[in-house]
Amino acid sequence: MQVGSIVEEYKKSGKLEKSVWQALVFRLIGLGLIFVLQIVLARLMGPKNYGDYTVIITAVNLLLVVSMFGFDSSILRFVPSALGKGDTSAANGFVKFSSRFILILAIVCSLAIFISLLAKSKKFNIGVSEGLFLAVLLLPFMAFTNQASAVLRSLRMIKLSLLPAYFLFPVLMALASWYYFSSNNKLTVDAAMLINLGITFLICIFINRKAGKVMKEVVEPTEPTYNKKLWISVSAVLFMTTALDLLLKQSDILMVSYFLGNTQAGVYSVSAKLATLASLGLSVADFVIMPKIAALYESKQFGKLQKLIRSASFQILSISLPVIVCMLIFGKMILGFFGKPYVASYVPLVILLVGQLINAATGMVGGLLTMTGHQKMFFVFYVAAIVIQFVLNSILIKFMGITGAAIGSSVGLIFLNISAYLYVRKRLRIKASIF
Repeated sequence: MQVGSIVEEYKKSGKLEKSVWQALVFRLIGLGLIFVLQIVLARLMGPKNYGDYTVIITAVNLLLVVSMFGFDSSILRFVPSALGKGDTSAANGFVKFSSRFILILAIVCSLAIFISLLAKSKKFNIGVSEGLFLAVLLLPFMAFTNQASAVLRSLRMIKLSLLPAYFLFPVLMALASWYYFSSNNKLTVDAAMLINLGITFLICIFINRKAGKVMKEVVEPTEPTYNKKLWISVSAVLFMTTALDLLLKQSDILMVSYFLGNTQAGVYSVSAKLATLASLGLSVADFVIMPKIAALYESKQFGKLQKLIRSASFQILSISLPVIVCMLIFGKMILGFFGKPYVASYVPLVILLVGQLINAATGMVGGLLTMTGHQKMFFVFYVAAIVIQFVLNSILIKFMGITGAAIGSSVGLIFLNISAYLYVRKRLRIKASIF
């Protein structure tokens, strides 16, 4: 694909149903593989080790957001916008600048993990300490893998951008973990983290080579131009929003760990991860359509934008509702695949699914606000939602256990989506749902 053709693609509206359903198929297969991986890890490691591993990975993911600093989201705004104007110099400049910025932050975050480990090493057992040390090495490779995937996504190489997280990692991680368990009759936290590090390193090299090759083929190799002030200011807001999004989705796991211990955190994390499957429709639509929103809004094609969003909303519910119904009916059976202790998280799963239903019903409000320059208002909604969730979790977990965590998380998510929906309806005059 040459630069002229991709620029024309960003200037068209077109129907994205085909690309959405292609992304859906790929993500369904990928989510199935991730689901199998979690079952394998839970079975091989047991509730205690799996809980420790989950808490470490959750903490690493929070620092990963810091390392990315919102550039993995802002690339979906600036690269499509630049290509829509035929400005390949700005597109090249953004990719180069963001890569350097991410490298520096990833190193800083890795050092932060290392210093924290040195300061609190006596509080952890040897397996957790070694797992945290491996996280120091893991973080930079995760950051560059995410960056390369975001570059591919901004260039509409959807299938290739999905490859690392949805195919390569779960397959290789599951096979390597099973092999290690077969050889040693156990899978400890440090062993799982070491396997994770090795696989992430190989995937990072592979996907970055692919992204570099695609950039050379698709975007004309012009002399890069830079608008650092604008890029950093927008990315900073997106970073804070992404960080709050991750906190909204995963801080409950950390709070369960704090109040009830890592074992209960591992049990609860399974229901939390299963509930996120209900947002499959929204995540697929976001993945494909968000770059298109930026191009249409930039060219003031508001009628086409409304039509696109309405179509996306229908597709979101078409995908998400069957998933929610299946989870409600077969939830206990699915949780049983992880082991008997995890069946206890069925009630939290149901509560979390209520929040995900509202999330799907309100449509692409987050993508709309982010891609149309209203990211600051979306950030305000996130702050309020996080405060609500934190207060409720702090109170309810003590009295209701993991069920209390689910209530707090679900209420926070519902508040976020309804607030954003009303703002989009009033300010952008766009109806984000089909209702």
